Amino acid sequence: MYNFIASKKNNNDYASSKVLTLEIGDREELAQFRGSLLTLFGEPDYKTSDAENAFQYTIKATDNVQNSYEIVVYQGPSGLVIEGNNNESSVLDAVQFFVEYVKKAMPADFNEKLVYEDTGYIIDYGCKNGVCYYNESTQHATILKRNRIRLADLTPGQLNEIHEINEIDFTKIKDPDDSWFWKEDLLNFSTIDFPLIRDLMRKDLSLILGKPIGLNEVIQMGWDEGFDPQFSSGTPEMALNALAEIWAWKTTAGKASQKRRLDCSSFAWTISRAVYGFYGGNLNRTHALANALFEEYEDKITSQEDTLRFFYALLELFEFKRLNKISLN
Repeated sequence: MYNFIASKKNNNDYASSKVLTLEIGDREELAQFRGSLLTLFGEPDYKTSDAENAFQYTIKATDNVQNSYEIVVYQGPSGLVIEGNNNESSVLDAVQFFVEYVKKAMPADFNEKLVYEDTGYIIDYGCKNGVCYYNESTQHATILKRNRIRLADLTPGQLNEIHEINEIDFTKIKDPDDSWFWKEDLLNFSTIDFPLIRDLMRKDLSLILGKPIGLNEVIQMGWDEGFDPQFSSGTPEMALNALAEIWAWKTTAGKASQKRRLDCSSFAWTISRAVYGFYGGNLNRTHALANALFEEYEDKITSQEDTLRFFYALLELFEFKRLNKISLN
């Protein structure tokens, strides 16, 4: 049996270490645990709007023979964490008892809004009359404005590329097995003009190879450059992803590096999401901004020109500069 009371953070330094991975989930369960802490111990030592440093409680646990242990509970970058001043079994027992004690308490009413500063994601969570909630959203307009991100203004040469691409005749290319990709327009499926982006990238890669390319060449180039392109007619979004990935790697300026490789993949996933609607999260901060850009302008992209403005906005965001021999200024 233990008694738990809130105490001030101990100013004496000690070697703190994580002593228990909490056996609760995230989202609503996280909200409930925080609400129960509020019921039992009142307001935390501190709280902020930073999702990676949301709040902290310092708890003194005393057992029935008057041994006492200091427990620190906080919500940090990895979620909810409990720390203590050593890893002895007695401390672990106290922490385990503490977790169950808190989980049994009725959560107090509260509402907090937290922000992930690097991505702009907002967490709105809390409890009301014993029912807890957890919602995620993005402050697209704010974060895009803060980073001065918007659809690009096109130069006359870039605008003319729309007409050049529309004039390209790919019908003479023998790719009967690839018709599910090269002959599809998706104009009733996506606000993005899929043929424009697809054929722009196909044109550039064809110029590099000196011949019109098909999906076999996309696969081969991907393998040659250390990517892992895998797709079929059942996963057309992965075919577009492979095309965009190798296009960014081969046709924009930059030294080979892990960061550049990750940026190429992030760029490709953003393009695939814009066309096919497949969203698998963010690979890095720039990817999060790219997804926010698409979400902000998705309903405003209504033409080939808008599609190209979105495309060039992504290039600017990822700091991709098209090589002079294939770019139009």
